[in-house]
Amino acid sequence: MKQRLEIQVIKTNFKYVIYLSVLFFLSACNTVKYLADDEVLLSEVETNFTSEEKITKPKRLKSELIQFYKQKPNTNFMWIPREWYYYRNLDPADTTWIKKWSKNSLGEEPSILDTSLITKTSKEMQNYLRNKKGFYEAVVSDTIIYKGKKAKVVYSVDPMTRYIINSLEYFTLDSTITNHVIQLSQTSLLNVGNPIDALNFNIEKQRIVNKFQNLGYANFNLNYVSIKGDSTDLNRAWDIFFEILPPSDSTNHKKYSIGNIEVFTDFNQFQNIEDLSYEELYDKKFYKESPEFIVRPSLIDKKIFLKTNDVFNSKIVEKTNQKLFNLETYKFIKLASSINPLADSLIDYKILMTPQKYLWAFDLGNEVFYSNRSRAPQNLVGFSIGSSLENRNALGGSEKFKLSVETGVEFVVANNDPVRNDEFINTFSIGVNNSLDFPKFTPTLNILKFGHKIGLLNDAANTKMEEEASSRLSLGFNYIDILNDYLISTTSATYGFNIRLNNRNRIVFNQTGVDYAIYKIRENFEPIIEANPFLKRSFDSTLFTGLLFKDLSYIYQSDNGIGATNWTFIANLEFSGLEIFGLNKLYNSIANKNSNWKLKNGIAFEKMFKLEIDNRWYRTLNKRSQLAARVKTGLSLPYGVDDNGDKNVVSFIKQFLVGGPSSIRAWRPMQLGPGNYEFIETSNNNIYFQRGDLLLEFNMEYRFDLFWLMEGALFFDGGNIWTLQEDTNRPGSKISSDFYKQIALGYGWGIRFDFNYFLIRFDFGYKLRSPFILKDTNSHYHPLKGQGVFGNFNVAVNYPF
Repeated sequence: MKQRLEIQVIKTNFKYVIYLSVLFFLSACNTVKYLADDEVLLSEVETNFTSEEKITKPKRLKSELIQFYKQKPNTNFMWIPREWYYYRNLDPADTTWIKKWSKNSLGEEPSILDTSLITKTSKEMQNYLRNKKGFYEAVVSDTIIYKGKKAKVVYSVDPMTRYIINSLEYFTLDSTITNHVIQLSQTSLLNVGNPIDALNFNIEKQRIVNKFQNLGYANFNLNYVSIKGDSTDLNRAWDIFFEILPPSDSTNHKKYSIGNIEVFTDFNQFQNIEDLSYEELYDKKFYKESPEFIVRPSLIDKKIFLKTNDVFNSKIVEKTNQKLFNLETYKFIKLASSINPLADSLIDYKILMTPQKYLWAFDLGNEVFYSNRSRAPQNLVGFSIGSSLENRNALGGSEKFKLSVETGVEFVVANNDPVRNDEFINTFSIGVNNSLDFPKFTPTLNILKFGHKIGLLNDAANTKMEEEASSRLSLGFNYIDILNDYLISTTSATYGFNIRLNNRNRIVFNQTGVDYAIYKIRENFEPIIEANPFLKRSFDSTLFTGLLFKDLSYIYQSDNGIGATNWTFIANLEFSGLEIFGLNKLYNSIANKNSNWKLKNGIAFEKMFKLEIDNRWYRTLNKRSQLAARVKTGLSLPYGVDDNGDKNVVSFIKQFLVGGPSSIRAWRPMQLGPGNYEFIETSNNNIYFQRGDLLLEFNMEYRFDLFWLMEGALFFDGGNIWTLQEDTNRPGSKISSDFYKQIALGYGWGIRFDFNYFLIRFDFGYKLRSPFILKDTNSHYHPLKGQGVFGNFNVAVNYPF
């Protein structure tokens, strides 16, 4: 009893020690003690609407008003006010570099209340509502609430009734453009009943300008669009008039067409045009200083959408400039325009193309990283080195050839495995990859061109691909050897297209390709693979084929601005062996056989379908923080049967995995799953190899700036993998109706260093929930105790998503 009482007293005293420590810490960080007698610290600012029922989108309007704050409270770093760091290192004697750095990087100049700035903020908010947003009777007042040496400012906004558009009229005194003005009025972005909003009026003005510039009126600008309003005898409404004004020197606007087009294919500012030779091709003059054209004129012509005698169109001019700029051979592109001296309705163009100084480029880089991807009891440090060699005009048509080589090793730095304690090098890898990019839509073996001929693609879609697509031919070899376990080598060849639909949408279509994957099992891994037939079959060497369709990726990226939510959608569809499977079936039906085609060495054709969908959301909360989230799903589905009549298994490298620095960070790669299967580590069985046919994963991160190059993060991860077939050696791995009960959860924190061109990331993950019941706790949930201070340590380059 006495001992229990002593323990209770110790706990009670410890609790008071914690309370006192917190109070001491907070009092030590109190900044008001540094203030002068007449100074008050601005601690909080609010903007409130007194009548939100008159506002259609109050949150958006409030965010617009916040930009007028002339004074804002100081922010915090690690829950400590930043002005505290400023005051603590303000003394003239604080000259050490650490104190200067603390003041300038961690500190902020205190936000001392200035009532004149508060009054100015209220006035500017009120003017904005009245002059820009249509709240002509709005009233904004401010209230200062004092609490000792701190003050809170509240801006009270009473917008009153918002004025609306009563009628819209478009007119002009220029009779030559009357029909265009009528058409513009029929497609107006404004409607009767819309609230008065200066931003919408400006957008409509710009639309009018763009329309006229695309109709040939090259000199048309915003000065020619006048907006007037009349509210006479109207109840909180305006009659709006858009007038298209005539030029100051004429009664009519002039319409232009394209005149002469001259292309200077190797331009520099010191050139003398009289010394250049030229060839007249495709209704253009192509000038050159060098004996031969650097890039074939036929290729350049396909990137020029200006045509002599066509009506001027500003979109065509911009499109030409963009497509020429995308040619790897050239560093600068300029379209110089001038009025034709013989016909003042024609605009001549000189296209000045400055080549890259060096057509060959060499790059060398290296990377040091920490890894824990292959074994439970070992920690690895890796080193890789890579180089690339590029030619920006490989075949004389601005083709880019790239040869890249990368090799790396992983070293064991902490080995707790009594069986393998003599290992030093764990993994060796090497990759050699070649690619040849064509800045055009190549017709060779082109199934898309065939689709247009038979009517599967309409003319507009075909034209879009010819103008926007580039082609790629690639060949590569990659080799990774996890010593004493297994090695995988793949040789691949691919031919495909990159199609840019617009600024937000892009398609990557690899039409034809083969991948030859060779597996070799090492001695230590043989007992594991022999005990698991399902796993063993996934390690069979195989040939991936796509003769008419290999894979297709669709990428969408929104652009809603910094304050809004932006998202990215990535979908990838892949087939292998589809054509071989169909021809094999056809042959068997004709020959009345039941054979599986293979290569002469017995290597089978991989027959599988794979789909991945990746959704990502990003929300910038303020200039120092961002919220990011991702939901990722995947399905890999084999089809056909093997020689024994069993269903095929998807090859190991095409199955899904979870865990690691870009997945569920509380677990190591391939440690988790499938399903609620629990992998039991032993001295002879400590290699992570868990993969599956189905994937569900979700992640969320709160990212925030700390100081200098350092960023912080708090994250939450979840997900798992499953198999489609029953695996008796891994009970619980097959997908079932209660899959949601098998979701693993993890959380953690991270430190990142952002060097602009790349980011180094250190993430520390902790297990929260396992798919299976833990024997120690008889629960799915992991206690934090026992996971170590740093949990599961991950190091990687760039953000996980």
